[in-house]
Amino acid sequence: MGTDGTRRTGTVWPRKVGSTRRGARRLIGLAAVAALLVGPLAACSESGPGSASGGSGGSKLGKTETFKLGVSLALNNTDFWTSYIGYQKQYAKQYHAKLIGPLVNNNDSGKQISDIRTLISEGAQALIVNPVDSAAIKPALDYARSKGIPVVSVDVAPTAGDTYMIVRADNELYGTESCEYIGKHATSGTVAELQGDLSSLNGRDRSTAFEKCMASKFPKLKVAKYPTKWDASTATTAAATAMSSHKDLVGIYTQWSGPVPGIIQAEKSAGKYKPVGKPGHIIMVSNDGVPFEMKDIRDGVLDATVSQPATLYAKYAVSYSRDALMGKKYAKGQQAASGAGPLVTVGSNLEDPIKAPLVTSQNVDDPSLWGNQAATK
Repeated sequence: MGTDGTRRTGTVWPRKVGSTRRGARRLIGLAAVAALLVGPLAACSESGPGSASGGSGGSKLGKTETFKLGVSLALNNTDFWTSYIGYQKQYAKQYHAKLIGPLVNNNDSGKQISDIRTLISEGAQALIVNPVDSAAIKPALDYARSKGIPVVSVDVAPTAGDTYMIVRADNELYGTESCEYIGKHATSGTVAELQGDLSSLNGRDRSTAFEKCMASKFPKLKVAKYPTKWDASTATTAAATAMSSHKDLVGIYTQWSGPVPGIIQAEKSAGKYKPVGKPGHIIMVSNDGVPFEMKDIRDGVLDATVSQPATLYAKYAVSYSRDALMGKKYAKGQQAASGAGPLVTVGSNLEDPIKAPLVTSQNVDDPSLWGNQAATK
């Protein structure tokens, strides 16, 4: 085998003058065999966004054939991820997937790399991965590719390494919509931004878009940034600090739902809690759309959230995994399976840009919102 994965034939030295025709025919026959060997091997080595060799010797999965699907998640202790895991089990049955995992690394990128190797060693034919760190996931993606295992990245996009598909909403839109809601309900003052993990593309996209929107559209609102690494207690402490440090605090943008209960309690402890719409109310916008956020919006506790659909994330993470093993190919601009619009690219990888609507008191009772569906289960 050569370094490019194709089979090499040995060097054929010229025969002495007087070689027989039978020898010439033998050389021609060997060349034909070599060509037949090289062709399939080279074809099996093709890979790239939206394409996969199948992960089992290049053979394609049958239409109703069951496959082993390994799952690596960063967390399982939030309302969003516990809901996602439940939906994933549901869609695994629909798409004939036998789940291995999820293996949960608790935001440890090193453990995630080890977990992915474990999933592959346990027979996973495809992987769903929720990257802890968008760059640090590359060695795991490279390893999966070397084994012919297609990867679907869910919720967080990698910035390095290859995936078959990314299932993720437009996280820049999260930041922009959150900014515009706060900006339309406050004229001046300070807004506390409780950032997620900036090593995650999601945290960076939400932060960059929020800050850009504030600077360009609402220059009278000053942003105070607090990195939290998606840790709820850190975010709650940051919110309390913002309340004591900024007497003109008019809004809080928390990039996920986890800190919301703690922030509300911190407001009450500081004597600063006021219901939505009342004088002195501190506007709060979060991201996720979990059931308790729906209730908080109805009760006038929370102003708004961006609904990140756990249902659709689970459905299309599983279905794209099956597509990969069946040999289905996608391309940029092609209609996304979710119906959200055309497929886009993040770096060199394809992404299905799942829709994530802003939820306020005006549309909180919409039965199509996943947070409302989950609440009735």
